[in-house]
Amino acid sequence: MIENTEDLKHWFKTSGVAQPLDVCIGPLPRSKAALGRWSSSEPDHEIRLMSPHPRSYRLSLMLEPLEARIWANNTPLWGGMIPANRFRICPPGEQGQWSRVSSCDIVNIFIPVDLVDQLGSLRGDDAGTTLGARLFVQDRMVLDLVHKMLDTDAMAGPLAREACDGLMTSLVCYLIEHYTKPVEQIQASGLAGVRLRRVLKHIADSTAESLPNAELAALCGMSAAHFSREFRSAVGMPPHQYMMKLRLARACAALLADETRIVDIAGDCGFADASHFSRAFSAHYGVSPTAFRHQHRRND
Repeated sequence: MIENTEDLKHWFKTSGVAQPLDVCIGPLPRSKAALGRWSSSEPDHEIRLMSPHPRSYRLSLMLEPLEARIWANNTPLWGGMIPANRFRICPPGEQGQWSRVSSCDIVNIFIPVDLVDQLGSLRGDDAGTTLGARLFVQDRMVLDLVHKMLDTDAMAGPLAREACDGLMTSLVCYLIEHYTKPVEQIQASGLAGVRLRRVLKHIADSTAESLPNAELAALCGMSAAHFSREFRSAVGMPPHQYMMKLRLARACAALLADETRIVDIAGDCGFADASHFSRAFSAHYGVSPTAFRHQHRRND
């Protein structure tokens, strides 16, 4: 649990946020929840660690579209574009890594486990339930409540913290009502949880240029057509686009890591040849692999 404002700032710093926070609120007097907002106009291709938060859930809300790769407890969780106004709830203790290839505007809210347990008991919840949200869902109520929290200075002046505290309690009550499920139900819902992680790991471990949908669908017991729809819903893009973005992200890391020849990077990352790699890379990043390597080496 975030004990003070310095704890909040420290979590962001250790999680790779170099910029000053745009908003830093909490811990709030009654809920003990905390909120931080940060933004950046530049991408950050480096893989950053996300520090764990063992006594709090973390609600991560994207206020603008974000293209990122995310791992949770060393398992691939997300790769590709996250649309604006989507959020996920990260469980207590989750330790992850991430990198982003776009600008960002992100709100992170730390919700104490004790608060969820307390409000859940008032509702009469049985043991064995937890806050959960399918990967990056959209919910107008969550978005509205978070925006109101960000505007409490203008809305309530000297009583801003108290107003924010009331809104935070309303948010947690809403999350408990709409996003509390038994763990096994969360994992079994669509292409999520264990099945999604299995598919993303299989893709990440493969060196093939492309994997057929039928092969991926078989990993989670779906038809190819149903899998394709579920994958797009969960990840935000079709499987072939995700695989291309993953290969390009690997190529970026290889270009910056050493002086490996472009043709060898192309082969290692699953491209048919150097020409195919160069065309795909240039279409995605706007520069050739060679120019990308030189630009970033100069910046370093």
